[in-house]
Amino acid sequence: MGGVIIYEPEEDSDVNEFPWTVTFEPSGGDEWDSFICGPYERDHAVALAEAVALDDAEGGVLAIVKPMLPALSAEDVSATIEELREAALEEEDDEDTVNGTPVDFDDEDLEEEEAEFAEPPSPEEIREGMARTYRRLLDLDADAE
Repeated sequence: MGGVIIYEPEEDSDVNEFPWTVTFEPSGGDEWDSFICGPYERDHAVALAEAVALDDAEGGVLAIVKPMLPALSAEDVSATIEELREAALEEEDDEDTVNGTPVDFDDEDLEEEEAEFAEPPSPEEIREGMARTYRRLLDLDADAE
């Protein structure tokens, strides 16, 4: 069975401005090497992931949509890892989770949502989004100097 997992940051989070990637990996017994596509704007990443994983006739594709952190040094990466480790330890005590994702196990009225998705972006729209993403990344780099 295929599916899409989308990282959902808070609306006001700086993460929303980062470039986004889609990791396509096998699910449902398929065996092939996973790969990452991007960078994209968030909406384009989500639409691409949904178009591929949810339209896959064999149901063997899982698409994971996540932001890319524009780290500029090994120290930045190490600091981010330490922050995430600390946050995970704090959350571990507070919530029930499955693979790090909070889950409400008390909800007895779970219903499967009907999928209604927009058309995936055209190659030209993706190119334009990538150009905007690269311009933002270059602007971030200029701000750091």
